[in-house]
Amino acid sequence: MTNTIKTNQLHILTLNNQTYIPFQPHTLPSYFNNIPLSSIINYKSYTYINIKSLKQSLKYYTNNLTFNKHLSPNLLHQK
Repeated sequence: MTNTIKTNQLHILTLNNQTYIPFQPHTLPSYFNNIPLSSIINYKSYTYINIKSLKQSLKYYTNNLTFNKHLSPNLLHQK
């Protein structure tokens, strides 16, 4: 099996049927430390994160988001 890298105009990378989303160093997500290193690739000044790992890391944040302004401050998500 050969490794094939395919990119498109948005710099989305496809490697062995896995999709990687590009980030520039100053736009890395705040939860970057929680993503396993096996899901991260550095290529041509972009940091690519596997979309599956990205979605798994986002589950915590999407499940804890609320738009209720009447909640007490101690119930709101703290970084």
